[in-house]
Amino acid sequence: MPVYHLESLFPEQIAARLAENPLLVLPFGTIEWHSHHLPLGLDGLVAAALGERIAEASDAVLAPVSYWAVGGVPYPYTLKLPLEQVEPLLVTLLEQFAEMGFRVIVGLTGHFGLDQTLALKRAALHVMRRNPVTILPATEYDMTTDAGYLGDHAGIGETSLLWAIRPELVKLAAVPPEAALDGVLGQDPRGQASPEHGQHLLALIAERTAEVARRLLTQTSALERQDYVEALASGVRVLQVTAAERAAKPKAAVPSLNTPSYLAYCQAIYRGDYRAARAAAERKLLNLAD
Repeated sequence: MPVYHLESLFPEQIAARLAENPLLVLPFGTIEWHSHHLPLGLDGLVAAALGERIAEASDAVLAPVSYWAVGGVPYPYTLKLPLEQVEPLLVTLLEQFAEMGFRVIVGLTGHFGLDQTLALKRAALHVMRRNPVTILPATEYDMTTDAGYLGDHAGIGETSLLWAIRPELVKLAAVPPEAALDGVLGQDPRGQASPEHGQHLLALIAERTAEVARRLLTQTSALERQDYVEALASGVRVLQVTAAERAAKPKAAVPSLNTPSYLAYCQAIYRGDYRAARAAAERKLLNLAD
């Protein structure tokens, strides 16, 4: 299928897309330190490439990638935009795309720190509660937790993803083996990342995200949408409680977001079992370590 780039469409073309398949893919990244072997814009580069594949697989319109997101790692050359400024912008973007006529919007963030994830999902929830649009706010790993990909920062996953799409921007060979890869969150990519692994992840993430987007557009009743909204609300509460705990305690004292209950939540969203997703999120709310 062709990819319909929003910025290149004429009025009659966007009207035709809205009549035939009112689905939009909206990718997000940021400018952030990704150690010594990767460029600052990795999150947006990967999100744009994934967006292209998701749009192609779902016959959707693809919006330009945005590089303005919440927070970032405590390293140089990193934008750290506040949640209080970015979240209202996300609400406005989603509302205006809904007013344009899109019935389903995929908000895919390649930058998935806790605050950005919270801002995107809470903005989607806010808009869906007062607008008939359905929004899939997803990190790049939300649909792949059962397949073992949980996201990382400049580790095996992100290095492999960029290696698959922009190999000239991966500089692992330029870092001496004994040198530290400052800022890597996850496993050291040296000797483990590969373009082949990146291609596998690109295909898996795009295929699954497109599958869910199409289901939300064509196979979701009003009652199922309500179940989906309530499941998303429970997931947002998990993010909010985790963020509040991190604000009050050292990060090491707060359980990871990706506990078994939260992974079960992600997997149930992917399957379309929204009541099971809500139950999994409620279990995590009772015990953040569960």
